[in-house]
This record gives sequence, C-alpha cells and structure tokens, in this order.
Amino acid sequence: MHMIDCLSGMTFCILSVILATALGIHKACAEHRPTASRLLVEYRENPMGIDTVEPRFSWWFIQEGRACRQSAYQIQISDSLEALNAGEANVCDTGKVESNASIVALPLKERLKSSSRYWWRVKVWDANGIESEFSEPAWFETGLLDPKEWQGMWLMAPGGGNGYHSALTANADDTKWVQIDLGETREFSSIRLFPARPYNWQEDTPGFGFPVRYRLEASDSPEFVEPILLVDKTSEDQPNPGEQPVEHKFEAVKARYVRLTATRLWTRLDGQKLFALAEMQVLAADGTNLALRKPVKALDSVEEHGWSTSQLTEGITKSIEEPKIAPLFRREFHLSGPVRRARAYVTGLGYYELHLNGCKVGDRVLDPPYTVFGKRVLYSVYDVTDMLRVGRNAIGVILGRGWFNRSPRFILQLNIEYDDGSVTSVVSDDRWKRGKSPILENSLYHGETYDARLEQPGWDLPGFDDSSWEEVEACPSPTERLSCEMIQPIRVTETIEPKSVTCPKEGVWVYDFGQNFSGWCRLTVSGPAGTKVRMRHAEVLYSDGTVNQENLRSARATDTYILKGSGVEVYEPRFTYHGFRYVQIEGFPGQPDKKTLLGCVVRTDLRQIGHFECSNALINQIQHNAVWGYKTNWHSIPTDCPQRDERQGWMGDAGVAAEVGLYNFDMPAAFNKFLQDIQDQQGEDGRIPDTVPHVWGSNPGDPMWSAAYPVIVWDMYRHTGDQTLLTRHYDSIRRYVEMLALEAPDGILTRNNYGDWVGVVETPKDLISTGAFYYVTSILKEIARQTGHFKDYRRYRSLCEKIAEAFNSRFFHPESNSYGNGSQFSNAWPLYLGIVPTEHKKSVVENLIKDIMVSHKGHLSVGFLGARYLPDVLCNEGYPDVAYTIVTQEDYPGWGYMIANGATTIWELWVLAVGSGMNSHNHPAFGSISAWFYRAVAGIVPRHDRGGFEYFDIKPFLMGDLKEAQASVETVRGIVSSHWKRTGDGIVLEVVIPPNSQAAVWVPTSGLKNPTVTENMTEVWKNGRFVPGVAGINAGTDAGSWIKFEVGSGRYVFRVSS
Repeated sequence: MHMIDCLSGMTFCILSVILATALGIHKACAEHRPTASRLLVEYRENPMGIDTVEPRFSWWFIQEGRACRQSAYQIQISDSLEALNAGEANVCDTGKVESNASIVALPLKERLKSSSRYWWRVKVWDANGIESEFSEPAWFETGLLDPKEWQGMWLMAPGGGNGYHSALTANADDTKWVQIDLGETREFSSIRLFPARPYNWQEDTPGFGFPVRYRLEASDSPEFVEPILLVDKTSEDQPNPGEQPVEHKFEAVKARYVRLTATRLWTRLDGQKLFALAEMQVLAADGTNLALRKPVKALDSVEEHGWSTSQLTEGITKSIEEPKIAPLFRREFHLSGPVRRARAYVTGLGYYELHLNGCKVGDRVLDPPYTVFGKRVLYSVYDVTDMLRVGRNAIGVILGRGWFNRSPRFILQLNIEYDDGSVTSVVSDDRWKRGKSPILENSLYHGETYDARLEQPGWDLPGFDDSSWEEVEACPSPTERLSCEMIQPIRVTETIEPKSVTCPKEGVWVYDFGQNFSGWCRLTVSGPAGTKVRMRHAEVLYSDGTVNQENLRSARATDTYILKGSGVEVYEPRFTYHGFRYVQIEGFPGQPDKKTLLGCVVRTDLRQIGHFECSNALINQIQHNAVWGYKTNWHSIPTDCPQRDERQGWMGDAGVAAEVGLYNFDMPAAFNKFLQDIQDQQGEDGRIPDTVPHVWGSNPGDPMWSAAYPVIVWDMYRHTGDQTLLTRHYDSIRRYVEMLALEAPDGILTRNNYGDWVGVVETPKDLISTGAFYYVTSILKEIARQTGHFKDYRRYRSLCEKIAEAFNSRFFHPESNSYGNGSQFSNAWPLYLGIVPTEHKKSVVENLIKDIMVSHKGHLSVGFLGARYLPDVLCNEGYPDVAYTIVTQEDYPGWGYMIANGATTIWELWVLAVGSGMNSHNHPAFGSISAWFYRAVAGIVPRHDRGGFEYFDIKPFLMGDLKEAQASVETVRGIVSSHWKRTGDGIVLEVVIPPNSQAAVWVPTSGLKNPTVTENMTEVWKNGRFVPGVAGINAGTDAGSWIKFEVGSGRYVFRVSS
C-alpha cells in the first residue's frame, strides 16, 4: 500500500491506514457482504427520550472495496429485544425498500406508546443485490407523547419582577399591543392597569412606560377579528398616573381575549419610546382577577432584567426585585417492593438540578436548554432505576434563575414499574416542601455566591427534618408545550489546568489558563468559617497583571465562595457560566497554587467530527481558535459571545458560522433544536427577529440576520440530505420570503440594521439587504423544487429574476464596473450570488482584486458578512492566491493580527480593544473561515442536488506557499477525507469516499503542461485523455486547473506529474 508522506505530528496517516484497511484498495464490492452500523434515531445514539411520532432513523452502509452502493434497506422495530431477535417486528417492518437512502423518517404515530423502549435494526442490500445480516440492535425510548399524561403540577418559588416592557423604538406613534388569553370565554366588567416603577434600568420612575394613548378591546379571536371596543383613549394624551392604578369600568362583556393597544408611546430619558405596565387585571363582577397567571402575547417585548410578557399577569402589582436565593424542593415517598424500571421526566425554569437519595441525577448542567419559553419548554428523561430502594426514598430539586424572567418553577413525574408489573408515579404536587439553598445569588451575567455555612446536609435523603420548610405553591404552566430534549445536553466536557499563577498585588492571585473558554472553575480551599473567596473572570489583563473586566460591561462575572470551615472544601458553581482565560482570586486564606483552581469547560456537548491541518502554522492556529470559539459559544443556542452581558442567539453570527459547525461538529440534533426555536419565535406575519429567542435587537430583524433561518436549513440539508428538514421548515421560510416580497414590491429592500457588521470599510446597507432578499428567495426556490412545490418553484424563480434585475439597476455602475461604493463586499456580494451580468463580470472581479491588492495592500476590509463570502468568491473567480494572501496576513486587519496579539479564540473586532464597549474576545462570526479551510483548501464540498454526501465534490485549491493540507469529516454516510501534497515533480491527492457515496474528485494540476495522472501507480489520465480500467473511476475530464474524475466509494491516491 502506497501512502503519502505525512506532516510531522499529523494524525491523518493513522486515519489513512484505518480507512484503507476498512475500505480496501481495488477489491470489488461483490466480494464482500455489506453491513449496517452506527444506528441513530433523531441523530442520537440510543436516545433516552423522543416525542416525535415520525422519528428519523439513520445508519452507515459499510462494505469493503470500491464503488460500493446500497440498493435497498429494511427496518424492523419491536417493543422488546426478545421479539426483535426472534424476528417479530411487532411495531414496524418496512419490508425491503428499494432505495440508497440511509436516513429515513417513519410515520409511527399510531404505534408508539409513551414512556416505552423500542428496539430496532436494519438490513441493507448492495448494488449487486447481496443482502447483509441484520445489524446489531439499537433502541430508543419515548417520552410523554400526550400532554394529558403529565400528572404533576408546576411548583414555584415566590418571585418578583418589573412587569411587561415593549421593545424600544424611535417613533412615539408606533403601535404596540399586548393581550391576555383568559383560557375560555369569561364575563368581566372592568380592567385595572398598574403602572411600572422599575427597580433597575431607569430607577425610581413612577409611571414608567405608561402608554400616552391607548385603547382596550376584547374578542373571542386571538387575531382580534371584529373586536369589541371597551375603552378608547386614543384621541388625546393621557396624564401619567405615577404609582396609582388606573381602572376602566364598562358594561359587562363576554370574551376570551383582552388586548391593550398603545397608539402613542412613553418617552424615557434617553429619548427611546416604549410602553410598560407592572400588571394588568381583568376583573369579574365579584372582583376576581380572571387574568391572574394567564398566558400573555405581545407584538414584541423585552425579556430580561425582570421584564417579561408573563410578568403582566403574575400577580405582582408593583415592581419587586427578584429573589436571588436558589430554592430547594423535596419530598419523600415509599416503595413497596423491588423496581424493574423507573424514569424521571423533569424540567425547571430557568435551570434545575435533580437529586435522588443523596445524589445528583445525571451529568447535565445548566438544564433545560434555552428556548422560547412561552411556546416550548424542554424536559429531560433519566433512567433512575438503580438509584431507588425498597422503603423510604427522597427526591429533591434545586432551581436556578437562568434565562427565565419569572419566579423559578419546575414540574416532575417519576414513573415507576415494580417487578410484578404494577406501576406508580411520584409527581410534583402539594406534598413537596420548599426551603433555601446555600446559593445566595445566581446570575448568568454576574455569577454565583455560595455560603457553605448554610448547607443543609441530607436535604435530599430520606429522614431529613423539613418541618421548618414552607409549603409549596402551585402555578399555571409557563409554556404552551412541553417537549422532550433531543439536543445534546450542556456538560462539563473537559477540564483545563492553569498554565501559570501570578501575584500582581498583595492578596491578589491571577490564574492564566492559556485558553479562552466558557465555563467555570473548581475551587479547592481550606480555611476559617466565613472566609470569602472571590473569583473574578476576564479575557484580558491590565498592564499591572490584574484582570480587566471592562469589556464585560455590566456583567460582574464573579463567583464568591464563603467557607464553612470544615477542612478541605471543594466548590463548583451550578447556575452560571463565564467566558474567560484569566481568573483573579481575592480573599484566599493562605497562598494558592496551581491545584487550587481547575478550569471546567462548560458547553453543549457537541462531538468533534472534523479535523483540518495544513503546512502553514498560522492557518492551523486560526483553525484552533475558530474551533474553540465555535464550541464554547454553544449553550443550547449558538451565542454571539460567552462572557459579557449579552450571550444571545444572534442570527447573523449563527448564519455565517453555520458550516463551521457542520464541518467540525456533530450538529444535526443541535441545529434541529435551534431551527425549532426559530419557528417558535417567528411572527404570524412571517417576521424573524435579530435574536432567537428574541431578547435583543429588532423584530423583524436585519434581513441578513433573519436570513440565517433558510441558510442554516439549506446548509443542514446539503450536509445531511434530510428531506424531512426541508418539509418541516418549508412553510415557515415561505412565509418569511412572502413578508419580504410585500415589503419590497420593486425588489429593493432598504431595511437594514447592521450592514457588513464591524467592517473596516462600510458597504451600502440597502445593497446588502437587497442581496439578502435575493439569497433567501433563491434558497426557497431550491427547497420548493426539492420538496415538489413546482408552482412555488416557478414563482420564486421569477421573483429571483426580478430582484436581480432591480439589484443591478440600482447598485451597478457600468462606468466603473463596480457596485455600491466599490467596497470589497459591494462587489463580492453580487459575485457570490451569481447575479453580475456576464459581460461585466470580468471587470467587476478585476476591480475587487485591485481593491484588495492595491488599495488595501493585500488585506481585506470586510466585516462579518464579507469574511464569510469573500474568500469563496476569490477562489471561484480564479484568485485563490489572493484569498490565501488575505487569510495569512499577520497585521491589521486579519486573523493573523488576532493571533499575534495572543488570541486563542476569534475576536469580535479586527482591532485589538480591551476597554468597555463591544469587543468580545470570543466571537464565532469571523471564525467562518474554518469552513473555508474545508471547502477550498481541502476541497470537501457537499452538493445541494444530491445532499448528504450522496454525491459531492473534492476540489482543493492550491494556493500561495502552501505545501500540504488535509481534512476529514464524519458525514451521515461515513468518513470523507482529502489530503494533498506538493512533491518534487507534481502533486499527490489522497481521498476517501465512504460507501454509498460518489464524488467528483478534482485533481489539481498546478499549471503542469500535458499532465499525467496515476492512481495507485496505474495511469488514469495521459495525453489529454481519460484512461479507463481502474476500479471505481468511471470518467475523467479536463477542467482547466484540474482533471476531474467521477469516482465511487473507496480510497484513491492520485499522483500528477508532467
């Protein structure tokens, strides 16, 4: 077996040996029987809980040799392993299905029961009709499929808050509305409005946000079709009531929905306009508040700092600062005999931690995932069979605040099956008690304060004296739907030891972990009771060596541990996380050492599936930084940053970095969850906000930010081939595009918030937005074709043509052969979209190259958007060396400048900034270059016409002084790899195509005249012609700077020489 000489330290040599052994060299597939392996349900291995009734089943088709293809499959599902092994598929048997698909959704609605385990297996046939044995069995468990099966109540701790606050606007006459769903048609005769007086933001302002003009209406329709006008205060400005409630009485009416519409907004000190209320009551004739804790919906809202739509009906008529102490809940129960099976179904808002008989259950942290809580809350499923005992048991829950802007609460159901087959359930009900934990404060932004002196040993064990604890309080559900958590959980994924410890001042110790990451620290300490140890987290240092937290803005990012004084104590936070490299310890009793602190990396547990490496050390470091930046910005949503007072699901960042995730990490389950969040957040008119869940930014969002929705769906489809994904999101994407079409009837979309964010040179915002309109419409057009919506396909094809024509008419300057203001992104964006007229394209490209190489001396001048699309444009238009030049610059602006200044993740800005403001040192957006390393340098590119790597390209660009590059990606069909190297007389390209895949392999010729190409020492191209005869290689054509070969699965080593 011939191998490419490998770079020092590279792991891909081992990979090549493994793959060559597994796939064979020239052996025909017919000599080997196929197998199926890596069985997944909903992209998870043996998932403990799913609640979809049409789950997706997937597997790898495995067969040694070349050009191996699956021709058919058979899936069997049984309700027991014994039945399955006996061939009794009593739930589902597809029979033999003629298809090469290896991801299949099965409609099982009538066949699945809640809280049940199902076993499944798959058989496959190869292209020659040879069938495999059935695979080893795998399993999945269902959650609670019917909402009526939840027996428990939501239990809460008393809370506080400010009330409801609309989103900010610059126009006082913008219309805002908020409405209450009474649950059923009720009779009422008055409405009482309680003004807000915030305990934060603009403090001590009675009547804060009270609408200047408004009306009150009732309806039995949530869309307020034919509403009943109750009160009209829209004709003149109303006096601000200060702290006094305003009551409106009227003739009794019957309705289910009540809406307040503000037609003139209140102005706060900085000039921003809004309306806000502490509470809104809907009163029956006897004074009963029919709105108490009823669901609330609004046009828009602020969902932080004590403000929330749900606060409008929480029963708190004056702003009260939210309690900071994390509550404890417990109860005991008795089991009469041995347990065969037990499952806990639980969730808590903002976060929960479940305990059973003295132990924490599971290894999840910061659970449940962040969602659009009013629409959907995710619950987890735990197998607790081995944690239960005959006799007395104790179960407990700790609640943290998280992202939930109301009093913390939880719901739990423990289903228990005894050995004799009888069943019982322990649920959250009035038999629980509530106490206080040692966690005095927990905030995602500010940190956690833990007083170990207040611990209550044994609180989660049977026999604990809880007589001083309080009775629990039930509350309505805070969400429309409980869904099973199918995203990978947040965990402590690894630990990092500090690289150094310094003492810049007396009593101040600074730890450098050598890597910027998200998480917290594990503290080991001993000392007198009452000693306070503070841990302050930061990304950068001041010149005196102390931590600089200025760029965290209002986030204190400080954890405080108060010792109980009982020997060695170990503390680790529960309900916060930080983004940091440095930690400053203050108040430590004695002198700490390296063992005092251990860094805990906390993030969504995304398994790394991709690896890239090349002969350029700078690029390798950029890849390292991008990978660390991406993975530490996943906390059940893709965040913009993990450190400051933000950490939001900014759509723009998520969109440009989507393929960074798909190439490097096991993303489908995580992206499926985030795409569901977007659907839940989408407005009735199709609008998609800047952030999801929507807390920051505008709604509708910047068109390039909202574009992340179709972009992620399309990128996911290209990488997975998951047709269900397209079907599930088609209507939502169509609604969004139709909203844009109404907004821009002439094809020009002018609304834009951010432009090419943080670019060195600005690009006209309307040019970017109109391009975004074209981009999302073109994606929708292709999804329509893939899903069989051919009438829609024709409509959106025509709409694309209309937008392209309008774009060129408005933004193209024929006299200068450039777009917009001539910035790099002005020209790169239409080139990427493919809408530059053919006769002008060459000149537009030349202008772009001139701007880069002459005007900016080989540097880019783009922002978040341009950094994603510019390198691809340069390669596709024949200038890979220019792309390589901008990527490898070591001065400002560029990735190398970050690294020259000590970066270990990717910055938000090209410039080094350490003061207050917007300068995150861990931001995934500019990390989009990592995906380009796979696409262009290694050349691995999935296609949309045959998604999921059924057919794909390996098309590496040779560029600059790069001598070697290699990458591998674990795809839905198997491992794909590409490894090229320049040799003394040519080029060697080694590729691996997984079974059940085909590829176009573009072998670079690097300008060699009349090249000869061999594969494993056998000629496949000579004298300008394809030489047939090598197994797996079906055709070869001259493609300019490449020779393009059509190949089947297998490992191939191509050598190019003159």
